[in-house]
Amino acid sequence: MKYLLLAVFLTGSAWSQNSFVLPAFTDAVKVYVESPDLVQTLVLKPKTLAIIKIFERKKISPATLEPYLSVLLAKKKFPLPRDDKFDRWIKNPKTERTAGPEVALQAFGFDVVEESDDFFNDDIYCFFFVTDGVIPTGKVTGIYKGVDQGEAFFFTQEDRAIYPLLGVPAKSPDNHLIVDYGIIESDGDDVKELQKLSSIIIDIAIVVYSSIDPQNGQVLANLRKEVKALADLLLSMNNDDRLATGTFGYTTSELSEILRAQTYVEFKKTHKKESPFDNWEYHLRFRLIRK
Repeated sequence: MKYLLLAVFLTGSAWSQNSFVLPAFTDAVKVYVESPDLVQTLVLKPKTLAIIKIFERKKISPATLEPYLSVLLAKKKFPLPRDDKFDRWIKNPKTERTAGPEVALQAFGFDVVEESDDFFNDDIYCFFFVTDGVIPTGKVTGIYKGVDQGEAFFFTQEDRAIYPLLGVPAKSPDNHLIVDYGIIESDGDDVKELQKLSSIIIDIAIVVYSSIDPQNGQVLANLRKEVKALADLLLSMNNDDRLATGTFGYTTSELSEILRAQTYVEFKKTHKKESPFDNWEYHLRFRLIRK
């Protein structure tokens, strides 16, 4: 029996494979869409009410969330995806990793190499979920409108700061720095609503996990996956919009090596699609700076 328990612990406990966030999100959407005028009088679970308050604070209308309700209610379970290598970093931090340098990560530029629509230019925004240790933080950029094929733009000073946030010039990551990001392109009128939805993902995940056991490390280890699962649900349902996502990460020892002989490095992430009906290519450019 003890070996079975050890195996469960090492591979992720049974409860950790199901989402805590998506069922709570479903409850909140159901009340918000079906009974918006009764929110103040209904007896609701604290996390349900907390999520509804996030909807209200961000001015997300019930109509925006209504298309998601039937999909959510049809699900009986909300399994989380299998661990990727970055989840394993979180769940098995290596004590031999040395303290890394103080760094800043910026997303400074964007290139539209090719756009699929020859009649309408691209309206683009990006989101970034950055995990330092176990706790993710989130950043959603403004909308950059009317970007044509062959054009590029630089993110504003406010938008480009990815890590750390809140005006801190630099920070030493805790064991690792993991960046999950997404590129949203829309030819429709819903790009502002999608941007709003992106901006609440971290808030919802944190609210739900705070109500469970904020001191439990095994619970917190799945927080990154919860954020990604909610993002995938909210942002991938609209087939009229393009969603490109990616992930990269560095351990503190890798950061030390990369920035050992230079104060900054630049790199880009390329996303493209080639098909008979849809061809596009975007480049997202980053800068890693040692302070």
